[in-house]
Amino acid sequence: MTAPRPETPSHARVLDYAARTADLLERAARTAAAEAPAEAPGTPGSPEAAAGTAESAAGATAEGARRLRAEAARAADGAASLVVVGEKKRGKSSTINSLVGVWDLLPVDADVATGVHVVVRHGERPRADAYLLPAAPGTANPGTATPASAGADPRPETIPLERIAEYAAVDPATGRPHRLDVHHVEVELPVPLLAAGLELVDTPGVGGLVSGHARLALAALENADALVFVVDGSSELTRSELDFLARATERTAETVFVLTKTDSHDAWPAVLERNRELLARHAPRHADAPWFPVSNRARRDAADAAGSGELQDAAELLEESGFEPLDALLRRRIAARAAELRLANVVHVALAALAAPLAEQELRLRSLQQDPTLAAEVERAEEALRLLQPESAQWRRVLTTGARDLKNTLQLGFRRSINDVRQLAEAKIATSEPAALAQEFPADLEAQVEALWLQLDNAARRGLAVLEERVRHECAAVLDAGRPDGAGPGAELAVVEDGAVIRAERGAALPEMVRSTHRDGGALGVIENIIPSIGTAATFGTVVALVTSSVMLPAVASYAMLAVLTRRRRQRAELGRVRGDATRHLNRVITELSTEIPAQITSHVDELTDRLALALDQAIADERLRLERRLGEHRRNLATAAADLGAARDRAKRRIGSLTALRDEGLALAGALGGTTNGTPGPDRS
Repeated sequence: MTAPRPETPSHARVLDYAARTADLLERAARTAAAEAPAEAPGTPGSPEAAAGTAESAAGATAEGARRLRAEAARAADGAASLVVVGEKKRGKSSTINSLVGVWDLLPVDADVATGVHVVVRHGERPRADAYLLPAAPGTANPGTATPASAGADPRPETIPLERIAEYAAVDPATGRPHRLDVHHVEVELPVPLLAAGLELVDTPGVGGLVSGHARLALAALENADALVFVVDGSSELTRSELDFLARATERTAETVFVLTKTDSHDAWPAVLERNRELLARHAPRHADAPWFPVSNRARRDAADAAGSGELQDAAELLEESGFEPLDALLRRRIAARAAELRLANVVHVALAALAAPLAEQELRLRSLQQDPTLAAEVERAEEALRLLQPESAQWRRVLTTGARDLKNTLQLGFRRSINDVRQLAEAKIATSEPAALAQEFPADLEAQVEALWLQLDNAARRGLAVLEERVRHECAAVLDAGRPDGAGPGAELAVVEDGAVIRAERGAALPEMVRSTHRDGGALGVIENIIPSIGTAATFGTVVALVTSSVMLPAVASYAMLAVLTRRRRQRAELGRVRGDATRHLNRVITELSTEIPAQITSHVDELTDRLALALDQAIADERLRLERRLGEHRRNLATAAADLGAARDRAKRRIGSLTALRDEGLALAGALGGTTNGTPGPDRS
């Protein structure tokens, strides 16, 4: 029989535990630094080296406290990320407005769509920031970005809430963003749903879930806690929606479906059942996901009624809107689980930070108790460390081979992504009408490029983390020698920090699509368009004359045929020009990407592997000095009368007791949160 899981600890309890642990670690670091010089005499090597090693150990403990406080701050401020996805005109932006109760927050007009990511999170007061890419030196035109922007961090610019559409939406006439320099927009609102621990990410809506925008939404899902998929009650899921959901299967643990416009389509229950059938057949991973039929109009009417004091009507309209069950699930299942996972991470960081000083004190107590086996253990550890230092050491071979394999993997992934971009773009070029192609193609290609950057960065981050772990594992047995619970410096070698490894850029930095022109006017233009059609028109008129024996009818028929053929010729010429423009633009973009990205892959992987190698070299050198100091201290203790070491033994026991009490409390919290330590999975999010 499975034992019942303990009650989940509260947010405040875990953060209090983290604060007490960080306080103790900081005190331990100060004490270790203060005591080090008094214990340095007699240590092999120079007193300065011994003291420096002690300071390094104290610094590692202080660094553990700093990491713990940072992780606790992230847990306190962090929110579950919900990526909201849907075809255009499905009610996606209206649904976000309804969830936060700000009806004109995101543009919802039929001919307006979101062109960049908009992140909506909790804040003490309403605020919006547009993150802008810098313009090229010497230019100051707002709304533009140039290739000189590549690699630069976007800078925030506070904007009024009512101007979000100006910065985030696309121009319905051209299909391109109003502002090409906008990377994304972040909004803060004092809204209860967001305060519960949620942030909503509105994905670009131009082009729906086909081509580049599908790739961009899929890439965003890799860093999300849940997918909120918006459809409407007018028709069943389309092929592009089902394809997207099938591809999104491995990207996120949670999926929630929202069926909008139930007030406008009476047949929505039948549409809902048909959608369930389609999911079971084409995307079975999502077949059991919850569905929430909603009416954005009823939700807004409920708010208006409540504002007018008509509370009974407001309650009925709110129930009719269907938003209450959706709101409850987002709070209960997604926000709560994400918060639980973040709290488990806090406890994991605390336990990792406690392990090193606890192991240090346990070793010190063994020495103060004059353990006769300790010297031999330290000498064996020193010998093992010497084997890690040559250039031929196994960990260096693993690092070199792993870096080479990672670069090859990323290059192959990039080439495959480029092939996908080309294939999707060529299909759009071949099947789109001239007007739609000219309007949508540049923005769609930009979205594909941004998705490519984001996917590449995600793959690089995962690959570097795996390489870090492999190299750390090669060294851990030696670097952690003599330290209980694997508490050695091998566990502190992470070099992949927050932020992009391979920076994702918006397509605004890509070249503009050059549109060719052709003069059809003037006498020569008329002749050029008419002459090739005259023969066919004359033949058609002759046939009509023979059939009808009429005089006027053949002339009218010939003129009509001439007009039709001339118009078709112009349409074919226009289609050829637009397709040619799009093909040249595609080739230019792919050429630039093929020149830039492989070099970035090599540069970033080499930089991070060099940093990892330097970190390991420093850890090995520090560990050798620590062992030398430990051996000298132990020899002094062996030469000292046992009674004279009593006070030091008592101090070590008290410190071990304090550290052990916090460790045991952390293990209990980890068990209650459903996770374990040392890198095993946290709470079940399936």
